[in-house]
Amino acid sequence: MSKFLMGIDIGTTNVKSVLFNEDGTKMAEHSIEYPTYFIKSGWVEQSPQEWWEATVKTIIKVIKDSKVDRKDIAGIGVSSQAPTLVAMDKEGKVLRNALIWMDRRSQPETDFLEREIGSLKVKGITGNRIDPYYLSSKLLWYKNNEPELYKKTHKILQINGYINYMLTGVMTTDISHASLMGVYDIKKNQWSKELADLIGYDRDLFPQVYETTHVIGTVCEKVAKLTGLSSSTAVVCGTVDGSAATLEAGAVDIGDAVEMSGTSTVLNICTDRWRDPGLLFEMYHALKDIMMICGAMSTTGASLKWYRDNLYKEEEHKQPEQVSSFEHMNQKASRAKVGSNRLIFLPYMAGERSPIWDSYARGVFFGLHLDTKREEMIRAILEGSAYGLRHNIDEAKKIGVNIRELRSVGGGSKSDIWLKIKSSVLNMPIIVPDISTGAPFGDAIIAGAGLGIYKNPGKFAKEVTKIKQIVEPDEAWNKIYNEMYEIYISLYKNTKNDLYNLAHIKEGV
Repeated sequence: MSKFLMGIDIGTTNVKSVLFNEDGTKMAEHSIEYPTYFIKSGWVEQSPQEWWEATVKTIIKVIKDSKVDRKDIAGIGVSSQAPTLVAMDKEGKVLRNALIWMDRRSQPETDFLEREIGSLKVKGITGNRIDPYYLSSKLLWYKNNEPELYKKTHKILQINGYINYMLTGVMTTDISHASLMGVYDIKKNQWSKELADLIGYDRDLFPQVYETTHVIGTVCEKVAKLTGLSSSTAVVCGTVDGSAATLEAGAVDIGDAVEMSGTSTVLNICTDRWRDPGLLFEMYHALKDIMMICGAMSTTGASLKWYRDNLYKEEEHKQPEQVSSFEHMNQKASRAKVGSNRLIFLPYMAGERSPIWDSYARGVFFGLHLDTKREEMIRAILEGSAYGLRHNIDEAKKIGVNIRELRSVGGGSKSDIWLKIKSSVLNMPIIVPDISTGAPFGDAIIAGAGLGIYKNPGKFAKEVTKIKQIVEPDEAWNKIYNEMYEIYISLYKNTKNDLYNLAHIKEGV
């Protein structure tokens, strides 16, 4: 009798639950969006309760639609956006809304840690720099600004750790999340005592770290009744969304790379060892003993969504029901000339992660003129995101990490024009796998590996992943994009100080 595996991904925009047969066949899927709270510039939060409510609803729908007997669902793997500060008290209650990866309010704490400790030392311990992206800065902000809540805090979880806790009652962290949190000693494989002493926090705030495939428990009776799951269904520790997506895409060999575009864009390149990541960062792959050099842009798809929500709604409502607003925007972008009529977009709508690591960076349209059309602005957003991806790949090459093969997954992989732009900007083919759930299939493989269903999960992922299409670069496009890219790089360098000064002007009344 076949066994079934469920993958659940808690992304920046929505939760997606997908049920698979053990042979990789998708049985059913469902996703639900939840809000992101932009408190003020640089402050970005989400509600753990809303993650959980959405997760429960997707599980119920997937079980119903699949018509699978719940007792045949052998295991669950959960992945999530990362890193995030989820504060829990001793009773297992959430103390405040979560500070998600996009939150950059801890820039002053980052500046303090840079002065007192320095990124060089922190890199030597954690593998990565100091930045508001990581937990070291967020935790210090929390301690300094909300001391009463901080005193009540029993554990700091990651999002998948929180969902796992709700499913099983066990608080854990997986090795991939730990390596991305900025407080984990990658050489000693433990929470860093040195950083805890320097920053002034108790290492007991962080739970036990396990491999991604470790079975942490089974679904508790209360949740089984709530969701329709069986209390015999096992839950594994799970991983980061980008790590699960990399496995899902079949990228398991050295030099394999995946770019995952949704709200943000993440570039993961499989490598064999920790190294100084330069202007990029590094973390563990979903599979043991594989590392990844990573690049991450904060607001690629989010920039497109911003344009749709603020400048495009009129046209959205004019479209037939079967054509989504994003599909229509893609159609319009494909009609604009290459280079968007000499318009360049900097996709830094909420500061930026790699490779510029700048909390004060902002979005810029450069080259607007009176005959600029909507389709050119849309295409400029797509092209600007592609330039950012190239910027990250160029930085990877500088530290000796080369890409053997690039695959594309996530919502962005459904846009033919965006894929063609990326391929032409990078001047390399882009492979699009047939299975592209974003991360849940990778989660399901991790669950299957933890239960012994897959003895060689990397080989299984490689074999089961079918190629949907290969997008080849356009030589003529590439020539234009090479010139535009040079201006893109120069543009940020020449506006960096102005963007910093702009951020420090008090908001108007």
